[in-house]
Amino acid sequence: MNIKIVYHLMPWEIDYALLTFSQLKKSKYYLPNDINITIDTVLNLSSFLIDWDQTKLPKEYFIEKYNTISLLLNDYTHNKKIYDGDELYGSIDLVRDAYQTDIEYYINICPDMYFHEHLLSYLIQAASNTTNEYFVITPQICRMWDESWEILTHPKFAVGPHYGWEHTTDIFDVDYYLRTSEEPVKIIPINQHKWAGWFDLYNKKFYEKLVNVPTEWAGYGAWDAYGMAVTTYAKQQGYDFQQYRLDGQIIFEYGIGPLVGKSFDSYYKDFFVKKDVSEQRELFNKNINKYIEERIIKL
Repeated sequence: MNIKIVYHLMPWEIDYALLTFSQLKKSKYYLPNDINITIDTVLNLSSFLIDWDQTKLPKEYFIEKYNTISLLLNDYTHNKKIYDGDELYGSIDLVRDAYQTDIEYYINICPDMYFHEHLLSYLIQAASNTTNEYFVITPQICRMWDESWEILTHPKFAVGPHYGWEHTTDIFDVDYYLRTSEEPVKIIPINQHKWAGWFDLYNKKFYEKLVNVPTEWAGYGAWDAYGMAVTTYAKQQGYDFQQYRLDGQIIFEYGIGPLVGKSFDSYYKDFFVKKDVSEQRELFNKNINKYIEERIIKL
């Protein structure tokens, strides 16, 4: 089985990369020998996004740290890239660049996500027993923004009101629960389409064919919202798509609990001068319905 993990990070997310790479290093011990995993990572230093002349921390600091922590991924096939150009570049570009002929499944990991070292092996086991032509497998989460996320919420962490970013759950409580709980891990089909690219597994035909990234997209955009709209239509038309929830495994942001309002990137951001690229996001949001309609017509 050939799997690719896709991981895009900005320089102020470099400490999250250390946490992620450490967890992936631990995850390797639980994987069968016949599982081949390729990891595409990009450290994005685009001068389209960052005014490096005004930023107090040099690129070299982040390059050196990225190169060093990347040693943790030596057990995998690691395609390490530093984008240092002056054009718009972002996570959507990396998703499109990741397509590879011999890959069977893709996993997107968001930089600030906590995950248990067993999660990767459970996702792979679930994928190997799933036969739908197109599918997504998503772990559980803690309660967040609104009711639409309840379909993914673990009952133990469905506490309090729906939050903005000011969560009251402690991410270390989540970690402790996963290390001590005897709850069985199981895969559950769900009717509502809901994911965010945090630590989701997609099969090849879903990732490359059903909701592939159009060539005109650049930088950032709501690929998840686009995908959910397209798959809702596709399923209504009889396409063999199914989303599954992986129960008994929980992912969520490190920035809850003691790190609320601070987290592992805030102390870098004070030293950065970011350029205003809000126009790019506004343009994507303005055109997303057009993108969905064009994809539906092709389907």
